[in-house]
This record gives sequence, structure tokens and C-alpha cells, in this order.
Amino acid sequence: MRTLDQLCREIDCSRTEVIGWIEQSWVKPARHGDQFLFDEADAARARLIEELRRDLSIDDEAIPVVLGLLDQLHFMRRTMAEMWAALDEASPEIRSAVASRLSREPR
Repeated sequence: MRTLDQLCREIDCSRTEVIGWIEQSWVKPARHGDQFLFDEADAARARLIEELRRDLSIDDEAIPVVLGLLDQLHFMRRTMAEMWAALDEASPEIRSAVASRLSREPR
């Protein structure tokens, strides 16, 4: 866990900017009293926001769209991993049926 000041130094960003991201719910750190505490996921998301703004010149109006799309992508990847894990435990008949279905031409 890291504090707001530690995070700001780490990603080279101002407290005001990060607090704005928190107010926009782009980053959702834990709170301990009046202090924000950022875990690794929070820090990675803050780093991503700063990179999108600085390196890709994405403006603040587009950031929620980009973050929403990335969240959907991560959710789908987790879902696919869970599906593959379930298939690994399935019977050979089910695995064969799924493989057959996946090998068909898309509609």
C-alpha cells in the first residue's frame, strides 16, 4: 500500500490531479481516516491514466471511455480464463462438442 504522496512521486503527478481522478471514480483507493491508500491495482490504474494523458494525449473527457473499454476487456479475459478452466475439468464429450462448435465458420 502507498499513500497519495508516495503515489504522486511514483507516477510524477500532482496531488490535485490524483484527487480529481478519485473524485471522478477513475481510481478507487481505500481510505484510512482522512488518508487515501493505494494498492498495486490502484497504482497501476493511476499509472495508466497518467500514460494515457501524457503519452497518448487523451483528454479527460475520453479517459472514462478508454477506462471502461479496458475494464470490459479485462473482464472478458477473466471470463475466458474461467471458461477454459471449466473446460479442462469437463468430460471428453463436452470438450469435443465445444471444440467442434468453435471450429465452425462464424455466423
